[in-house]
Amino acid sequence: MPSEFRPVLNPVLSLKRGPQPTSVTGRGVTESNVRTERLGTQRNLLASRFASLRQSPPASHAGKILVAVHMFEDSLAPTHEPDALFRETLNTPLVAPLSDGYLAEVPLHALSNLEELVAHGTHVTVRATVSRIRDIKPYAIDDVLGRRSPERVWESAIQADGGHIFTAWLAPYADGSARESVARQLLELKDQGVILPLNNLVSITREPGSDADQLQVQASPASQSIVRAVREYRQNSYTKLQFIARDAGALVQLVASGAVFRIDPVRPVVAAEVPTAPDPERPVPDEQWQPIVGIIDGGLFARSYEPMVAWRAPSLVADVEANRTHGNRVASLAVHGSAWNPHLDLPDLTCRIGVAQAIAKELHGASTRPDFISYLRSVVARHHGDTKVWNLSFNEPVHGDDPLEMSELGHELRKIAREYGVLPIVSIGNIDSDNSQRLCPPADCEAALSVGGRNADGRAPGDACTVCLPGPGPDGLTKPELAWFSTLRGLGGTADTGSSYAAAVTSAVAAHTFHYLKSPTPDLVRALLINTSDRDVHDPRIGWGSPCNGAAMPWACPDGSVTMVWTADLRAGYWYYWDDIPIPPELVHNGKLKGRVALTAILDPVVSELGSANYFSTRLQVALQYTKPDGKTGNLAGSMKEDHAPEQEARAEWAKWNPIRHHAASIPNGRAFRGEKLRVCARVFGRDLYQHGVVNNSEISPSTVAFALTLSAPDSNESGSGIYNSVARQLGTYVESAVNDIEVSIEQ
Repeated sequence: MPSEFRPVLNPVLSLKRGPQPTSVTGRGVTESNVRTERLGTQRNLLASRFASLRQSPPASHAGKILVAVHMFEDSLAPTHEPDALFRETLNTPLVAPLSDGYLAEVPLHALSNLEELVAHGTHVTVRATVSRIRDIKPYAIDDVLGRRSPERVWESAIQADGGHIFTAWLAPYADGSARESVARQLLELKDQGVILPLNNLVSITREPGSDADQLQVQASPASQSIVRAVREYRQNSYTKLQFIARDAGALVQLVASGAVFRIDPVRPVVAAEVPTAPDPERPVPDEQWQPIVGIIDGGLFARSYEPMVAWRAPSLVADVEANRTHGNRVASLAVHGSAWNPHLDLPDLTCRIGVAQAIAKELHGASTRPDFISYLRSVVARHHGDTKVWNLSFNEPVHGDDPLEMSELGHELRKIAREYGVLPIVSIGNIDSDNSQRLCPPADCEAALSVGGRNADGRAPGDACTVCLPGPGPDGLTKPELAWFSTLRGLGGTADTGSSYAAAVTSAVAAHTFHYLKSPTPDLVRALLINTSDRDVHDPRIGWGSPCNGAAMPWACPDGSVTMVWTADLRAGYWYYWDDIPIPPELVHNGKLKGRVALTAILDPVVSELGSANYFSTRLQVALQYTKPDGKTGNLAGSMKEDHAPEQEARAEWAKWNPIRHHAASIPNGRAFRGEKLRVCARVFGRDLYQHGVVNNSEISPSTVAFALTLSAPDSNESGSGIYNSVARQLGTYVESAVNDIEVSIEQ
């Protein structure tokens, strides 16, 4: 039997029973939605704003302007979206979300009508909308630059021939003639030399019929990024532009043209930088039991690890510029981190690796973001069939005062991961002189498992590592999800500290979880790792803790617990119920529910291509519920308050729009109940649907959700496998092993 094979006594169970959907009746606008105490004031203010726009309009395109609609804090929920004023009445569309409202596309000829409507409109939807809008202003240079000065944005970008490199999101006009006007404006600025095209974007090419070994990284000469972006923009209002600006004044001129929505400086992609013991023996490759981790780093130059290399991609950075030390260390930890660190409680797992040499040791040799994204997409496209977990122990540096928006690198990594069905494991980043308070891209990637650092407390993970950066991420993202030992020995023999190393050992666990599960998905693997972590409440430095809590692997149920996993496609506008989760006798003591429960659900969300405010257009709400003695429904895990609390409170207290819902609760004193069943309920909600050509929830495509549910008896030693057997016996044919080549054996 291969050395890597480990029998699984109680494998995680796959729940085969489907949910019961229940439709939800929508609520219309009534007099109760009108804030009468401020209606008169807002009528006067908003009418004056439209009058000012009419008299001194900002830069327009094809007779249309973009205006920022700022809502009151109590009116940020999607139910207060001001479409009665901007869409239904005058066919003036909302085109983008802002952090405190919306961006609206307004024809100049409609300003008089809007002025009259807000001042004198009597319909309840108009009065409710006017009372909810705090202010209306032109979308200005401060908005485009994220409250940074043009000089600050200019200095933050990497240098290139003729200036500095930037990414711009073009003005998201819905009207085709307005986009055509913007396109002409951009080409004029290009011809005037105000903005210059970014040439030589890299790609991986292969001659037809050639082998993978003959793949080459090539530059695309004169790629003319401006011309290409203009061509795409004519068809797609949510288009990005890569360009070179000759000076800070060029940025001001570009913004003043009204052609852009957001500008971001492009920065280099760089690596984020114990007891002594003999170096471990190198493992022997075993393709059957050693999954592959793709390592995007400084390459692997240690010959002793060459047998563990499953594939090598063409190098993006030259050998002399590659961050060899970092690449070697991360690779050795992904292969067998426990062997390098026998003094710590790390699982004894071995992986093979794929090597993509893409990270330089110095800034001047580092690839730029556009080059790197193109390279990463090509490598993942080539190897996603056999490599499902990708370790990205590098970061794009940011400044502490940069706006907390979804990064281009995080968004593009999300698109790659979702398209190819892979799981990126990303380091949160390390503190430096410019930033000590927020994570670094691509740790803000929605589809990634972001990893922070923890110090060792003896052999176990302890408190947060002060070298590693904290979360959260943009738009309420609860990052990092996990954290693990950040001070580790690796190739080279000395101990070093950084989130890179915590990410490397987490990658190995994720790869083996993929390998063991029968029907794995990236979100299901993430859900299992989070669901078995050692914290009930999220912490901005260590997330929900460390995986392999209690030394159990994520695909196995330790004594005293049972875990069920499943995936489902859910339509917005329905409640879904899994009604028949049995209450095992091991969870009942003195007639009360007692023990611990954990429910993790991960949504594959619809997101905004603008990557700015309101990045997530869909959200998930879930709970594990029971029946109270009076017959009403109560929540064992999950408060369900997100749906009723004020929007700002729900975002701050319950991370309302975060696509990961993790609810864990211990019940030490017991909870009175009646009946024999628990149920899981779930619902998908939408917002800002105008960005996606959708009017209401019924038009949103079904959303895939991955679930993991764990029930734990209060005393694992007393329960043993009892709770596992009880649940498996009661569900019968509705569960099966979720693990490869394992049949569920139930003790009678």
